[in-house]
Order: sequence, then structure tokens, then C-alpha cells
Amino acid sequence: MSSDNHFKSLWNQQSTEIPDSKIVLQKAMQLKKKTRNKLIAMNLMLFATSVFIIAIIIYFDPQMITTKLGVVLTIIAMAVFVTVTNVMNKSLFKSNTAYSAKEYLAQFIRLQQKQEFLHKTMLTLYFILLTLGISLYMIEYAMRMPIWGALLTYGITFAWIALNWFYFRPRTIKKQQAKMKEMIAMLENANRNFNEEN
Repeated sequence: MSSDNHFKSLWNQQSTEIPDSKIVLQKAMQLKKKTRNKLIAMNLMLFATSVFIIAIIIYFDPQMITTKLGVVLTIIAMAVFVTVTNVMNKSLFKSNTAYSAKEYLAQFIRLQQKQEFLHKTMLTLYFILLTLGISLYMIEYAMRMPIWGALLTYGITFAWIALNWFYFRPRTIKKQQAKMKEMIAMLENANRNFNEEN
């Protein structure tokens, strides 16, 4: 068999099935719901963390201004991040099961653009404020420790922040972007096929 015939037979064996637009729309609805649920979980987690931090401050009654400033910066970081994320993703909470592939495509493209802003700008601001807040908060308690204890405490804290910034953050962003790109490609394909049929 010549290489041309072999190539043609391989080509003919390929599945020419185009995913049903109903299946694509169902997957789009599932991704939208999953993204919304993750946003709700993040809101609850950051709210619970803020309440916990405030409870610690009330219970331990810190004396230094740096501790109080650290708490304020930490809570501001969480509040700003949650607020901006919720405002930018409010379309996730609009439930319309009658969306067409074109409407879902437009919605996911907007969502992808908003996520890029959140990942680049807001997440960076969040980490900077959070790191600064934690650093200031720890000063009062680090001063009561022996030098090796303070260095160890700061070392572990900054190692955890660095692990989140350099390992978990890029992985999470990459995963979200891959899912979003895949969904956009599926919706574009479904939209193109719908236009060709009509």
C-alpha cells in the first residue's frame, strides 16, 4: 500500500461526528455552574477566615499598632478580592437555560477576559496585601520569641506564601484557562455548525 493510500484510509477512518449542540450547551451550563459553586465556596471560606481573624484580635487584644494594621490589611485584601471577583462574575448567577450557543459563546469570552484580569491584577494585589498584612501582624508575636523561633516562624510563613504564589496559583490558573478555552472552542464549533445548517 502506498503512503498516499495509507493516509487516505487513515483519514476515512476518522470520526466525522460533530458534537451535538445540545451536549455542548449542557457542558457549558455545567462549567458555568461549577465555576459559580467555586466562587460561592471561595466567598464562604474568605468570610469565615475574616471572622476568625477578627475573633483572634478580640480575644488576644494586641498592643502594637502593627498587629492591628496587619489585621486591617489582611481583611482589606480579602474584602477587595471577593468584592471585585463577585462583581466581575455576576453573570454566573443569572440562570437562563434558553441560551443559544452564540449567547453562551459571548458569555464565556467575556468571562475569560474577566478571569485574565482577576488572575493578573487582582490576585497580585491580593497576595501583596495579604503578605504585608501577615508580616505586620506577626511582628508583635515574633518579638516575644527567641530569634531562632521568629526566623523559623517567618521562614515557614513566607515559604507557604511562595508555594502558593509559584506553584498552586499558576496550576490553578492554567487549569481554569484550559477549561475555558476548551469550552469556547466547543461553542465556536457548535455556533459555526448551526450557521452552516441555516
